[in-house]
Amino acid sequence: AIILDLISKIDKDLPVIMLNTHFLFKETIEYKNELLKLLGLKNYREVFPDEKMLNKYDVDNNLWKKNQDKCCNLRKVVPLEKSLNEFESWISGRKSYHLGDRQNLKAFELINNKIVVNPLFNSTKKFIEDYFLLNNLPRHPLFEQGYLSIGCSHCTVKAKNILDPRQGRWSDKTKTECGIHLDKREN
Repeated sequence: AIILDLISKIDKDLPVIMLNTHFLFKETIEYKNELLKLLGLKNYREVFPDEKMLNKYDVDNNLWKKNQDKCCNLRKVVPLEKSLNEFESWISGRKSYHLGDRQNLKAFELINNKIVVNPLFNSTKKFIEDYFLLNNLPRHPLFEQGYLSIGCSHCTVKAKNILDPRQGRWSDKTKTECGIHLDKREN
């Protein structure tokens, strides 16, 4: 939401891409619609997984139960890669206080031959909270219910530890990232 707010203050025509995995919380869709209306963003695109690939690799919509990495690749990584073909860079909302792989974020990264801009890379939790308040920006409705990092409904639970915002993602798994920020050149 903060990135979208910043974009709306700079250029409402800047392309905004949202990944819709078909497994988003209903509240996420409603929040997205609320933010688009509130901020007046004009160049919004919603990107979905390729139906042919879903019919081939996830015909029963339960790949997330068997192989979360493949599910994320099918529903997030591949659609984002396709949608970014026409761009040389993109903006990420990752923050280093989310720890794990994000702890050593830099303002700019080169990932998969794209420049990734991380404007919130060194933001603190207090800065984020203050930004929402000072800019009268609504929070995701699930945030107040204890969801500190929100992804797909199947793989997101309420955080048990408020000091670890990403702890509710892929709970009880070693997985910490969906893969959209992983550089394939390093694999």
